[in-house]
Amino acid sequence: MARKNAASKLTLKVTTGVGTDGKTIYKNRTIGGVSPTLTDTDAQAIGNSLAGLQKHGLSQIIRTDTAVLAD
Repeated sequence: MARKNAASKLTLKVTTGVGTDGKTIYKNRTIGGVSPTLTDTDAQAIGNSLAGLQKHGLSQIIRTDTAVLAD
């Protein structure tokens, strides 16, 4: 079995405020075109660097890898 068309993306989950109910409001910032060969450590470092450009605070960095499996 082979993997084809592998791709990755990073999603930065940022806190944008507090709702009237007192719960934290989150928004996602998605960055596509991330190399699937990038290590998790490097992906986290890039996510933290990009989060520094946001005016909102970083809550989480999420990495999503996708690929097509073929025989």
